[in-house]
Amino acid sequence: MSGKAPIVAVFAHDAHESTVRKRIAGFRDAGRHVVGFTFARPRPEDARAPEIIWQDVPLGTTRDRNYARRLPRLAAALPRILRHAKALREARVIYARNIDMMALALAAKRLTGSRATLAYEVLDVQRVFLREDAVGRAFRAAERRALAHSDCLVVSAPAFVSRYFEPVQDYRGPWRLLENKIPASRIAAAPERFARILRHPPLEGPVVIGWFGVLRCARSLDLLEEIAARLGPRVRILLRGKLAEEDISRERLAAAQARCANLVFEGPYASPDDLADLYGGVHYTWALDYTDAGANSDWLLPNRLYEGGYFGAPTLAREGTEVGRRVVADDLGLVLPEPPIEAACALVEGFDPAAYVARRERLLARPPGAFVDQDDTRTLLETLEQAGEARAAKPA
Repeated sequence: MSGKAPIVAVFAHDAHESTVRKRIAGFRDAGRHVVGFTFARPRPEDARAPEIIWQDVPLGTTRDRNYARRLPRLAAALPRILRHAKALREARVIYARNIDMMALALAAKRLTGSRATLAYEVLDVQRVFLREDAVGRAFRAAERRALAHSDCLVVSAPAFVSRYFEPVQDYRGPWRLLENKIPASRIAAAPERFARILRHPPLEGPVVIGWFGVLRCARSLDLLEEIAARLGPRVRILLRGKLAEEDISRERLAAAQARCANLVFEGPYASPDDLADLYGGVHYTWALDYTDAGANSDWLLPNRLYEGGYFGAPTLAREGTEVGRRVVADDLGLVLPEPPIEAACALVEGFDPAAYVARRERLLARPPGAFVDQDDTRTLLETLEQAGEARAAKPA
């Protein structure tokens, strides 16, 4: 245990997943000592697991979206967690990501007598919670019980509350918004914002559209392939990040590249180290998503919205979604009506360099706090800790 720094116990599904590491780094940057209780997901043989930079209690391995096989692993993890009862009793905050880790955190809190504030973080409403069958009802019931025993719900987009937790789960408890912004402490490696405009691709030549992050939307790949095929040398489609092979196979991606030489996949990247070069190399950020259209895909506010905005690459979004509404409200890019293929092609064919530069400069002129987590995580932790102090001060 280190010093007098307040302890945050983090329960997470994958110690190597980028958003988990981002959250833990944010807690550490806010001056907290993190004790992680984490599983890991199997990695390709050629992928090296990044170094763990916090005090970690490894709980074993699980597989994505395989809930049935995960249950025995969760049960086996509880005794390992309870060996660290002292850390849990000393923690000011217990922070759990996803329903299975929330169940473990809740059990650990009860069994150790911890008085920490228990927060449940949801960055996506998984499709299993929206199923109308017995499985879906069971998951919603389990989540309602977890919510009833949590002290705060943390979401990355307000629509998760207004479209799911309030109307579907009848949740009326406290919640806080922690958007998917870029961590302030890690953006220092990037060039100054005023210089980034010089890093963008030339205004002559192909218009470059970048799709970055976890690439799981099969329809987005279909649309981008069709744009590339229709427009030929007038457009270049750049894909970078992690391919979600349960949604887009490597064979499907290879077929798109074989058909269109102007559609390229250049593999993974490091965030935030590569972000300036990444977004500095494209004209537009592709943020259309159909993976769970009508539900999670319509409600979320993804990382690429903030990254593209900060680095001056306007966002392309779907009409009728939360991303689209934010793009319009804050002038962050352009909204494409359904079906988007004609609008996207028209945008490239009618590319106006002067209008584009003006839009890009408006993005770069926005205050960094619109895209960068300067105090958001610190404020959240302080709120959670103060709630615990207020609860402890009440007479028994």
